[in-house]
Amino acid sequence: MSNVVPFGAPSSAHRPLEQAGGPFADIDLIHSISVALIGEQDRVELYGKIVDAAITITQSQFGTMQLVVPRGDVSGHAGCLQLLCSRGLPPEAVQFWQIVSPAAHSSCTKALKTGSRAIIPDYEEWDEIAGTEDLEAFRRTGIRSAQTTPLLARDGRLLGMISTHWTEPHEPSARDLRLLDILARQAADLLERTIADEALRERKEELDRTCAALRESEQLQKMLTGELSHRVKNMLATVQAISTQTLRNCSDPAEFVESFSGRIQSMARVHSQLSTTDWKGTQLRAVVEDQMKLGHVDEPRIAASGPDIHLDANAVPKMAMILHELGTNARKYGALSRAGGTVDIRWTVRPEQLALSWTERGGPSVRAPVRRGFGSRLIEATVRGVHGNADMSLEAEGVRWEIQFPLPDDEGSAQEAGKGRAGQGSLAEQAGLAPSREPAWRNLAGKHVLVVEDEPLLALDIVGQLEDAGTIIVGPAADPRAALDLIAHHRIDVALLDANLSGEPVDDIAHALAAQSIPFLFMSGYGRENLPQAFPHIELLSKPFDPRQLLTLADRMLA
Repeated sequence: MSNVVPFGAPSSAHRPLEQAGGPFADIDLIHSISVALIGEQDRVELYGKIVDAAITITQSQFGTMQLVVPRGDVSGHAGCLQLLCSRGLPPEAVQFWQIVSPAAHSSCTKALKTGSRAIIPDYEEWDEIAGTEDLEAFRRTGIRSAQTTPLLARDGRLLGMISTHWTEPHEPSARDLRLLDILARQAADLLERTIADEALRERKEELDRTCAALRESEQLQKMLTGELSHRVKNMLATVQAISTQTLRNCSDPAEFVESFSGRIQSMARVHSQLSTTDWKGTQLRAVVEDQMKLGHVDEPRIAASGPDIHLDANAVPKMAMILHELGTNARKYGALSRAGGTVDIRWTVRPEQLALSWTERGGPSVRAPVRRGFGSRLIEATVRGVHGNADMSLEAEGVRWEIQFPLPDDEGSAQEAGKGRAGQGSLAEQAGLAPSREPAWRNLAGKHVLVVEDEPLLALDIVGQLEDAGTIIVGPAADPRAALDLIAHHRIDVALLDANLSGEPVDDIAHALAAQSIPFLFMSGYGRENLPQAFPHIELLSKPFDPRQLLTLADRMLA
């Protein structure tokens, strides 16, 4: 037994092993190989041990193991031989034989074509390879002879090849081939098992990916459904606010229908514009052109000029609302109510700000109004809600508006916006509306109510309802910074908090209110799952809501 060449040990001898130790040595060798192969779980190590065993059996200097690439493989090498493992080959040879086409010339391609073992005793004497690049590759590597034994599955399918190569002309003995057949049987079974395991692993990974994609799709669907519900509810709440505020400022049913319909149609046009851009916003010029379609008014009477500027999906409805109210006022009372009247709309872009100028000429004589209309108040509230500024002046030629509208990247001071609001009195007071006190909500009278709402129309409507109940309004605030500043600097008895401010969370606002023991409720078109998680017991008022619901809940919190 001491003369047996150990499994995996290098050797330069080419004499049959039975001369060194007889059949018992072969049995011991096969046994040691079997134990090593069966106990190996790592696929790469397994392939290496198979090749090492083949080299030990045949006393060769090189060895390779290849896989037959199956049909339909995404690599595009179906039917070729892919190198799984090699021993003794230099890196350039490994690269050259990484993928072997059936059209190549070698012992493995000969076995691939015939489906049986192929032996090339001397490549220099093999006529088929003469003059080919394959022969040059064998010469560079120092390979002179080779044998390839197919690895067949139990059902006869060709799985791969195991080959050994020598540096001199050589033909393996019958004993070597018998041992190779035993090794090939074991190797084929193990290769088939690893292929099956790999296929099972890939199917499991594919199933895991499919399940993950399904879960992600379900989450996305849930998110989209929630977002759709939020937008629809906000839209309904806006329509409700439009109807309420329009009715408050109209004494004639026909006037109400005209004003209400115009505002709804303006909203519908904005929705159509945003839908065509997948809610990614649009050009200011397109918004101007769309909102200035005033029916019988000739387009030449309205001049619009300014650079191209893209408004995001949050800014488009606000700018459209401003333009609609300006256009409606001009058509009903201003320059466009006269045959020769004109409107000039110009805009420029300053650092982080859009400056828009609206100038009317040729209209009726202008005088200061006794009572500012809802349209003017809505314009001011909309611009103030984004921390901009809107100034109206009455000139001899007509009305002039100068509007500064922050762009999305604007980092303007929300604190300044909040402080400015607090000292000006309520929206209804600015509008000149005399609130009618509702005795049913006795706890509200004289209380300071913080309103946090980013939709100008909804804010106006909420403020109007609260002021009718005798409250003192703090705000409204349209973003977290403005709200936090108001909480820090003003008396607040109760707060009404929109749960989503243009995509910004309101957790900090809720924590600031709770820290000062200020009662508050959430207003939202989302479900409770989208509210700040730290406040599961805070009341949720779902949009759209009845004004009496709002007042009842606010009154109850103050009881």
